[in-house]
Amino acid sequence: LAQGDGMPPNSIGTARLLTFAGILPFAAGLAGQVLAPEAAPWREWTAAYGAVIAAFIAGIHWAVHLFHGDKAPINLLISSNVLALAAWGALLLPAGPGPFRLLVVIFLALVLIDRRLRAAELIPEWFYRLRLQASAAVSLCLLSMAVAVM
Repeated sequence: LAQGDGMPPNSIGTARLLTFAGILPFAAGLAGQVLAPEAAPWREWTAAYGAVIAAFIAGIHWAVHLFHGDKAPINLLISSNVLALAAWGALLLPAGPGPFRLLVVIFLALVLIDRRLRAAELIPEWFYRLRLQASAAVSLCLLSMAVAVM
Protein backbone atom coordinates (compact mmCIF):
# COMPACT_ATOMS: atom_id res chain seq x y z
CA LEU A 1 0.00 0.00 0.00
CA ALA A 2 2.77 2.45 0.86
CA GLN A 3 4.27 2.51 -2.63
CA GLY A 4 1.08 1.70 -4.52
CA ASP A 5 2.71 -1.61 -5.51
CA GLY A 6 0.35 -4.06 -7.08
CA MET A 7 -2.11 -1.38 -8.11
CA PRO A 8 -2.46 -1.25 -11.90
CA PRO A 9 -1.97 2.23 -13.42
CA ASN A 10 -5.51 2.16 -14.83
CA SER A 11 -6.81 1.67 -11.26
CA ILE A 12 -5.02 4.83 -10.16
CA GLY A 13 -6.64 6.69 -13.03
CA THR A 14 -10.03 5.25 -12.12
CA ALA A 15 -9.54 6.26 -8.48
CA ARG A 16 -8.74 9.81 -9.58
CA LEU A 17 -11.74 9.96 -11.89
CA LEU A 18 -14.13 8.63 -9.24
CA THR A 19 -12.72 10.99 -6.61
CA PHE A 20 -13.19 14.06 -8.77
CA ALA A 21 -16.64 12.86 -9.86
CA GLY A 22 -17.43 12.51 -6.17
CA ILE A 23 -16.95 16.26 -5.74
CA LEU A 24 -19.76 17.00 -8.19
CA PRO A 25 -22.64 16.35 -5.75
CA PHE A 26 -21.12 18.93 -3.37
CA ALA A 27 -20.93 21.49 -6.17
CA ALA A 28 -24.43 20.60 -7.40
CA GLY A 29 -25.88 20.99 -3.91
CA LEU A 30 -24.23 24.37 -3.51
CA ALA A 31 -25.38 25.53 -6.94
CA GLY A 32 -28.90 24.37 -6.22
CA GLN A 33 -28.98 26.11 -2.86
CA VAL A 34 -27.76 29.38 -4.38
CA LEU A 35 -29.75 29.32 -7.64
CA ALA A 36 -32.99 27.54 -6.71
CA PRO A 37 -33.17 27.05 -2.95
CA GLU A 38 -36.84 26.05 -2.98
CA ALA A 39 -36.52 23.54 -5.83
CA ALA A 40 -35.16 20.70 -3.70
CA PRO A 41 -33.81 19.96 -0.22
CA TRP A 42 -30.26 20.87 -1.29
CA ARG A 43 -29.12 21.53 2.27
CA GLU A 44 -30.18 18.11 3.54
CA TRP A 45 -28.91 16.27 0.48
CA THR A 46 -25.51 17.94 0.63
CA ALA A 47 -25.07 17.38 4.36
CA ALA A 48 -26.07 13.72 4.02
CA TYR A 49 -23.69 13.22 1.12
CA GLY A 50 -20.90 14.89 3.09
CA ALA A 51 -21.50 12.57 6.04
CA VAL A 52 -21.42 9.52 3.75
CA ILE A 53 -18.16 10.60 2.11
CA ALA A 54 -16.53 11.43 5.46
CA ALA A 55 -17.51 7.98 6.76
CA PHE A 56 -16.15 6.42 3.56
CA ILE A 57 -12.77 8.08 4.09
CA ALA A 58 -12.81 7.05 7.75
CA GLY A 59 -13.35 3.51 6.46
CA ILE A 60 -10.20 3.82 4.37
CA HIS A 61 -8.33 4.69 7.58
CA TRP A 62 -9.87 1.65 9.28
CA ALA A 63 -8.54 -0.53 6.45
CA VAL A 64 -5.07 1.01 6.69
CA HIS A 65 -5.07 0.11 10.39
CA LEU A 66 -6.20 -3.45 9.70
CA PHE A 67 -3.33 -4.03 7.30
CA HIS A 68 -0.63 -1.75 8.74
CA GLY A 69 -1.72 -0.87 12.28
CA ASP A 70 1.65 -1.78 13.72
CA LYS A 71 3.21 1.09 11.73
CA ALA A 72 0.37 3.60 12.10
CA PRO A 73 1.27 6.82 13.93
CA ILE A 74 -2.13 6.88 15.68
CA ASN A 75 -4.84 4.36 16.50
CA LEU A 76 -6.86 4.58 13.30
CA LEU A 77 -9.57 2.32 14.69
CA ILE A 78 -10.40 4.99 17.27
CA SER A 79 -9.98 8.06 15.05
CA SER A 80 -11.96 6.54 12.17
CA ASN A 81 -14.86 5.69 14.46
CA VAL A 82 -14.86 9.08 16.17
CA LEU A 83 -14.84 10.92 12.85
CA ALA A 84 -17.52 8.70 11.28
CA LEU A 85 -19.75 9.27 14.32
CA ALA A 86 -19.05 13.00 14.19
CA ALA A 87 -20.18 12.99 10.54
CA TRP A 88 -23.41 11.33 11.61
CA GLY A 89 -23.68 13.92 14.37
CA ALA A 90 -23.53 16.68 11.76
CA LEU A 91 -26.84 15.36 10.44
CA LEU A 92 -28.39 15.73 13.88
CA LEU A 93 -27.57 19.43 14.18
CA PRO A 94 -30.29 21.99 13.55
CA ALA A 95 -30.68 23.38 10.04
CA GLY A 96 -28.28 26.19 9.25
CA PRO A 97 -24.53 26.47 8.84
CA GLY A 98 -23.64 24.16 11.76
CA PRO A 99 -23.72 20.83 9.90
CA PHE A 100 -21.50 22.22 7.13
CA ARG A 101 -19.03 23.77 9.55
CA LEU A 102 -18.72 20.48 11.44
CA LEU A 103 -18.21 18.56 8.19
CA VAL A 104 -15.40 20.94 7.21
CA VAL A 105 -13.68 20.24 10.54
CA ILE A 106 -14.10 16.50 9.96
CA PHE A 107 -12.64 16.68 6.44
CA LEU A 108 -9.70 18.71 7.76
CA ALA A 109 -9.12 16.13 10.51
CA LEU A 110 -9.22 13.33 7.93
CA VAL A 111 -6.65 15.05 5.73
CA LEU A 112 -4.40 15.72 8.72
CA ILE A 113 -4.52 12.01 9.49
CA ASP A 114 -3.71 11.31 5.83
CA ARG A 115 -0.70 13.59 6.19
CA ARG A 116 0.56 11.49 9.09
CA LEU A 117 -0.13 8.30 7.16
CA ARG A 118 1.85 9.62 4.20
CA ALA A 119 4.75 10.58 6.47
CA ALA A 120 4.71 7.02 7.84
CA GLU A 121 4.64 5.76 4.23
CA LEU A 122 1.34 3.97 4.79
CA ILE A 123 -0.39 5.62 1.84
CA PRO A 124 1.21 6.44 -1.52
CA GLU A 125 2.07 9.97 -2.57
CA TRP A 126 -0.43 10.02 -5.46
CA PHE A 127 -3.26 9.13 -3.06
CA TYR A 128 -2.22 11.76 -0.53
CA ARG A 129 -2.13 14.45 -3.25
CA LEU A 130 -5.52 13.31 -4.49
CA ARG A 131 -6.95 13.50 -0.97
CA LEU A 132 -5.53 17.01 -0.50
CA GLN A 133 -7.06 18.23 -3.75
CA ALA A 134 -10.43 16.63 -3.13
CA SER A 135 -10.57 17.78 0.50
CA ALA A 136 -9.80 21.35 -0.54
CA ALA A 137 -12.59 21.32 -3.13
CA VAL A 138 -15.07 19.65 -0.78
CA SER A 139 -14.23 22.01 2.09
CA LEU A 140 -14.68 25.03 -0.18
CA CYS A 141 -18.10 23.74 -1.24
CA LEU A 142 -19.09 23.03 2.36
CA LEU A 143 -17.92 26.43 3.60
CA SER A 144 -19.80 28.09 0.77
CA MET A 145 -22.89 26.06 1.65
CA ALA A 146 -22.59 27.22 5.28
CA VAL A 147 -22.67 30.82 4.03
CA ALA A 148 -25.53 30.10 1.61
CA VAL A 149 -27.81 28.67 4.30
CA MET A 150 -27.24 31.46 6.84
